[in-house]
Amino acid sequence: MRIHFLAAAFLGVAASGTLAQSYPTKPIRVVIPYAPAGGVDRMGRLMAQPLAAALGQPVIIENQGGAATMIGTSMVARAAPDGHTLLFTTNGFSVNVLVQKNSSYKLDEFVAVAPVAVFGYVFVVSPDMPARTVQEFIAYAKKEPAKVNAGAVGAGSAMHLLNERFETLAGITVPDVHYRGLAPALTDLMGGQVQMLFDTIGTSARQVKGGKVRALAVTSPERSPLIPDVPTFREAGLGGMTQLGWQGVFAPIGTPNAVVDRLNREIVTIASSAEIRAHFDPEGLSPLDLSREAFAKFVRDDAAPWERIVKALGIKAD
Repeated sequence: MRIHFLAAAFLGVAASGTLAQSYPTKPIRVVIPYAPAGGVDRMGRLMAQPLAAALGQPVIIENQGGAATMIGTSMVARAAPDGHTLLFTTNGFSVNVLVQKNSSYKLDEFVAVAPVAVFGYVFVVSPDMPARTVQEFIAYAKKEPAKVNAGAVGAGSAMHLLNERFETLAGITVPDVHYRGLAPALTDLMGGQVQMLFDTIGTSARQVKGGKVRALAVTSPERSPLIPDVPTFREAGLGGMTQLGWQGVFAPIGTPNAVVDRLNREIVTIASSAEIRAHFDPEGLSPLDLSREAFAKFVRDDAAPWERIVKALGIKAD
């Protein structure tokens, strides 16, 4: 029996190795559940060409936005688990199942393939706001609650949940003004119609440098090279606001381990290359070198603080 078992194990390893070597056998479809021309789309297309060269097959980007990313994400969940259909998405992937009343997908329908990048958020306030530090802002919001409103890009979004988390930790209550997109939210912040907003560092860095908005803190564990004078929330005395966003690749559950392992190696290598880093740095992105198992753990750990605030406040998207 032992001989038969060892022989079967050997054949399994050999088959796995053969599968990895033969993959891919046709073009690879990468579904991005966001609209074209946005930040996620740009990064996905940036990765596509070198990934195609590494795998020897075309990599076709397919934008399937809508329904808070659930349309595109669900398409990948239903795809054949052979490594030829992949999902390129962000931390909204795990946040959505927490806040959507009727999520059309479950996290266990996917296998984590590889991280592409991580990024921090920045807490920005209107330029006419008298507060110049996080603690001064909290004191002002307590003293003048009627004068403070928070911009948010969609109920249940990362920006909205960061607002709620900040208010909970700071002991303040700030009404949320929801926008359909970041551009109008930033415009109103610059004009003083709303007084606070969480945004990705890469998006708001230009406005911060130009004095159009004031940055009080970043959620990343370290200061951002894009706005190095802005302290972290930990430095500002609110370490519970430390949080990274991420971009990464997933595949339908059941995709062979050998295929996932190869994709992980190729994607991590490409994301860490000098060519890609030259595009990442101005966007406030940093590559993340993790195995598929470590990336799966990273996603689970990242979702924990989001889940706590969602459950504590009973947040549901509209």
